[in-house]
Amino acid sequence: MKKIMTIGSAMRDMFLDNTQAQAMYLNTNQKKQSFIVLQEGKKIEVNGLSYHIGGGAINSAASFALIGHPVESFFKVGCDQEGDFVCAQMTKRGVITDTAIHDPNERTGTSIIIPCPSGDRAIFVHRGANKTLSQPEIPLNRIASCEQLYITSLSNQASQTLPFIVKEAKKHNIQIAVNPGTSQLTTNVHTLELSLPYIDIFILNSYEATLLMNALVYTKIQKQYASIKNNALPELLKGPIGFEAVCFTLRYFFTEIISRGPKIVIVTNGAEGVYAADNATIYFHPSIKTHTISTLGAGDAFGSTFVSYITQGKSIADALRAGAINAASVLGSVGAQEGLLTLDQLTERISALDLSLLQQFNLKN
Repeated sequence: MKKIMTIGSAMRDMFLDNTQAQAMYLNTNQKKQSFIVLQEGKKIEVNGLSYHIGGGAINSAASFALIGHPVESFFKVGCDQEGDFVCAQMTKRGVITDTAIHDPNERTGTSIIIPCPSGDRAIFVHRGANKTLSQPEIPLNRIASCEQLYITSLSNQASQTLPFIVKEAKKHNIQIAVNPGTSQLTTNVHTLELSLPYIDIFILNSYEATLLMNALVYTKIQKQYASIKNNALPELLKGPIGFEAVCFTLRYFFTEIISRGPKIVIVTNGAEGVYAADNATIYFHPSIKTHTISTLGAGDAFGSTFVSYITQGKSIADALRAGAINAASVLGSVGAQEGLLTLDQLTERISALDLSLLQQFNLKN
């Protein structure tokens, strides 16, 4: 098993066991949206509280360790009980955390998770120390000692470190997988664009893919207008006109992103399933049916399992199967890590899976 290092966020998660939340649905021309409704001025009784650890770097590290990889995780927490708890729990899972930074000026990131009637969740997030990661803090010597780098969400200031990390890792021929966060696909998309040539496996969900394509197109238009400085021009000729969204096909998205560097691109689509592409083929695997208790951590379970199988020399098809199985297992548990499976468990469940569920399509058609 190859040595893997994860980089990203670390959180202390608090789950509310609340059966009083109601759902409100809004139908628009584009889609149906649901909202949690809590009555203003009313005291909301909570049946119970449970505390867990989470965050992209933490969840993926726990998954890699359980599969059997030597794992190190780099993240930033506060000098508080929550930060100590995160590190202690990861040490119990066999993950090395001695490079983790304890910031005396920031609190450990914290999430409060409210379950929805559908099984999905709403989350209040305080990023805390996660957003303050800076370039001088990156442990380059430890990155150089790993064989696979797995980078998850880097928010706010921390997103500026991504190009530096991937360029330094490639100097040592390290394989790089990136699963970015939402903020990296909007306000700081330029750092992601600069990083794409160095990324081997790029993982997004369908909403994030839309954000990225929208941002890339808008950035391209901005560059076209950058040299225009003629104030005498009419208003709409001075710069780009804003737009709400860009329409594109999944084939176009895969082709565009692969042309920028990544060898494998993944787009997950919730309950429907997951799509992956290399430079010739699009693969689709439907989600594994399960009773959903919480969706938190399912994406991290899929991404880390997929990357693990690729590092083991497995095919994209087998990596998709394993990722879908591990994600489904997490969906059936409370907490982002409680349902994670071992390599033996994954192997057993793959052997029982209908292999015909996987579909393949030509990328160029």
